[in-house]
Amino acid sequence: MRFNRTFLCFLATLLATMPMSRASQFSNVTLTSLGGDLSVVVYLPSGIHSQERSYYYSSRFDHGSMIGSILRKTRDGTTHELYGTDMWRTPHNSNWPESGVGLASEFGVGDDGAFCFYRCGWNLESDISNGLLGYLEAKNGESFLKIGVGELVKGTCPACDSAEDYKFNSPYSFAKTPKWIMPSSTENSVSLEHEATLRNHGYRLRKDIILLSDVLTVTSTLTNLGTEAFSTAWYSHNFFTCDGTAPGPGYSVDLNLKGQRKVVYEEPGTWSWSTPIEEYADIGLGDPNKVQVRMDRAVESGVRIKAEFVNDDGTNGGFKIRACDVSIESSIPEVETSGLPMYAYNLYIERGTFSPEPQVLINVAPGESQTWTQRLVISDDSPAFEGYAQAAVGLLSIVPLDGDESGFPLLQRMFSFSMMLAFTTLLALMFQRTWNSYRQQQYTPISG
Repeated sequence: MRFNRTFLCFLATLLATMPMSRASQFSNVTLTSLGGDLSVVVYLPSGIHSQERSYYYSSRFDHGSMIGSILRKTRDGTTHELYGTDMWRTPHNSNWPESGVGLASEFGVGDDGAFCFYRCGWNLESDISNGLLGYLEAKNGESFLKIGVGELVKGTCPACDSAEDYKFNSPYSFAKTPKWIMPSSTENSVSLEHEATLRNHGYRLRKDIILLSDVLTVTSTLTNLGTEAFSTAWYSHNFFTCDGTAPGPGYSVDLNLKGQRKVVYEEPGTWSWSTPIEEYADIGLGDPNKVQVRMDRAVESGVRIKAEFVNDDGTNGGFKIRACDVSIESSIPEVETSGLPMYAYNLYIERGTFSPEPQVLINVAPGESQTWTQRLVISDDSPAFEGYAQAAVGLLSIVPLDGDESGFPLLQRMFSFSMMLAFTTLLALMFQRTWNSYRQQQYTPISG
């Protein structure tokens, strides 16, 4: 009996001193690969596990796109957290429109107004919805639909006024509780689905999220359930930070933009709400098809930066972020394979995020669907392997390559051979560990 009490006291003390992750507080599914060296948290929308708290329940971002808290273990044994929850809009408030995480996406352009009627986006389109259906015909107090969110009540946001203009970043009241289901879940994937209809408008949204090796894919399928066609912009906010550090030296991104002979971008918010990007980063051309942004100064609290890049017919919406010995290479394959049109390409930076924002244009006729994919390759960029390779080159340089060993002492040759044998053994062990194909899924309920 004394042993049991002692053991329980020890266990209680251990649990009390262990840090509680943000993921454990909210309903989620955690996907893992690479033998546990890579994990991705999918925060579940409300209603799938009705007794658990949802990470996001507000009126801006797609509720099925809360994918983040990515842990990537590198060769040196360090685990880095990417797209974490400890920098953006803290303390967290699930009911605030901005309080998304990671790959949080929005149907719309991230600006006020229900529609863009003329010369919208790079291709100067017309009648582009800001992710809304039935907004213009609704009166204050009546319902409209926000794609990926559900049925909202017009005029209920704190920033709403008599002009009845849509305020993208102000919370609206829900007319109905949005309904999400989880049609399937396997050891390395999960699917989420939601639909909403109102008068002659409606949509169905499905998200298929798959983690295989170091590749994360998020495939969205949007179906028009209404009687009228609609067009809307879509983008992922990419709330990226690494290890809870503000964007600064060590952060960089290569944007898939030609830039031609110079980088061309606009900063319409400068001197009103945003700060010029060149005060915090070097921005220029790498190869002809990349705009490189290298942070050379840490972003302080209160600073906001937004660069809007001019039309580039050659981009596929891709980018590659590097920070803390990890790289994330993102692309939208359908831009190249299916002719999905780009709408715009922005870069947004705050202390809590380093966000490339390629935007695409979604056109859906009644009864038809549009599908597109975010593909992220999450790679280990730690210098450990490079150091081993350099050591191998150094060892090889000791051994004469011209066949003349007359002046090469026997002891030195034996030492070099032993070192090379040890190096080869170490490499074999590293590769065996890195390419372990075991994958599993772990579900973590909310804390009691």
